[in-house]
Amino acid sequence: MDTLQLAAAAQCLDHQLARQVIQGISDAPGGLYLHTAKAHIALIVQRAPLGLWWDTAFQKSGALTTWSSPLHQRFSGFRIQRIRVPWADRIVRMDCSRVHISKRVDQISLIAECFGGRGNIALLDETQHIRWAWRWDRLDGKAAPRFLPGVVYAPPEGSLPFTQPLPSAAAWLRRVAPRYRPQNAADQEAMREAWSRHLEPCAPWWRHAVDTDQAVVYPLPLPDQGPTREISAQEALRFVPPAILPQPSAPERILARQRERLQHRIRKMRQDMARWEDPEVYRAQAFALFALPDAMPSTLHISAPDHTSATGATLIVSVTPGTSLHRQAQGYMRQAQRSQRARREIALRLQEAEQLLQQLTAVTEDGSIGSATGSPTPADSTPVKASKKGTPDDTGFHHQVIGGFTLLWGKNAKENDHLTFRAAKPWDLWFHIQDLGGSHVVLRRENRQTVVPEAVMAAAARIALQQSQSRAISGEVDWTEIRHVHRKPGGGPGQVTYRHFQSIRVRRND
Repeated sequence: MDTLQLAAAAQCLDHQLARQVIQGISDAPGGLYLHTAKAHIALIVQRAPLGLWWDTAFQKSGALTTWSSPLHQRFSGFRIQRIRVPWADRIVRMDCSRVHISKRVDQISLIAECFGGRGNIALLDETQHIRWAWRWDRLDGKAAPRFLPGVVYAPPEGSLPFTQPLPSAAAWLRRVAPRYRPQNAADQEAMREAWSRHLEPCAPWWRHAVDTDQAVVYPLPLPDQGPTREISAQEALRFVPPAILPQPSAPERILARQRERLQHRIRKMRQDMARWEDPEVYRAQAFALFALPDAMPSTLHISAPDHTSATGATLIVSVTPGTSLHRQAQGYMRQAQRSQRARREIALRLQEAEQLLQQLTAVTEDGSIGSATGSPTPADSTPVKASKKGTPDDTGFHHQVIGGFTLLWGKNAKENDHLTFRAAKPWDLWFHIQDLGGSHVVLRRENRQTVVPEAVMAAAARIALQQSQSRAISGEVDWTEIRHVHRKPGGGPGQVTYRHFQSIRVRRND
């Protein structure tokens, strides 16, 4: 609800619940329930603006959580004195009192606020000191304690108090949700006057039918919004628990991160492709300079006929004064060769990345992580481009991407040693044929919590078998984390010892 809805709800509930005894507190998604003999009130703090509703369908549970139990003990038995919105749509205050048998009166206040995407609830004593406080960081999260006991409560600076009457029409309209805010001055003044005549706190609200499936509930008639009909305040304030979306699983989060990285890589490669000009442009400029007599130019640009054009057009070629034209023509030819190589390599890698992105998208839509492992991308014998500082260096190794995971292996002892002890991260997985010589195979992981599907593990072990001295159809492959692999004392490059390993038996590809 927006500011006017919250203000109307506070006025109505203040009128309905005056002098009612709070019988208990229980949990609500992102807030709490207050139970009286007449109603169950949902006070939701993890939303902006705050929410204050009746819950006519509430079924009270006897269980109390860690945070609601102390609040239940401290707040039960107090009578509601006043419910108000002292600070716009960000704070709700509920003042309560209780009379002891000794005639002593205890005062207590419940403060609910939402600022910066976080919801807070605090309990104040009569001196405005915080005696209890908890917070919510998200709607579907659990309440967590805030260690603020004894601190004097003060509303945040810059909050706009909700007072009546408001100082100006502009200040009043800032309380109206943008979708309800009229555009012309006459309608704006009519809404303001309607609110000023809002004398009965629980007077009928208004509902404007946007369409047949959705209704907009508002405490004022909306000008120029079509027909409206009056409904009761209790119907307008009916609480609908928010739908809590299921959290993605660990494999789903991994696939989402891999898609984001692939999309970022594809954007970068397309930008690189756009920066490399067509090599034919450089060749045309080189031919134009070769056709001219060799000389030392004194200007920055030279006009020369385009010999690659059938119409004999004229080119404007950028040159460097003091360098011979034919030498600069050779530079343009070298630039054409570099551009051709770069565009060819970028196109190949772009095609590979787009295919992998399609596989990951298909995995997500199918809901089966292992489905991407059945059609791995072909192994690329071209060395991977050198990585930037802070990222793994995969230069010079053979690699293959299966199910979104990168597999690397070396072809000789030096490559194996460099891959295992320099390029790999401690949490990467290491595969090697059991009791025979062969390539070290490294499976890249994001971190130690990254879950690797069994099909990807089998594919990595199969590569280790195929890149080994074994000629058997099947074999045992050991695997462990890189942090458990060490150089063999006195051994040569690629000779290692390892511990905490497991074995997997695989067959060669047919």
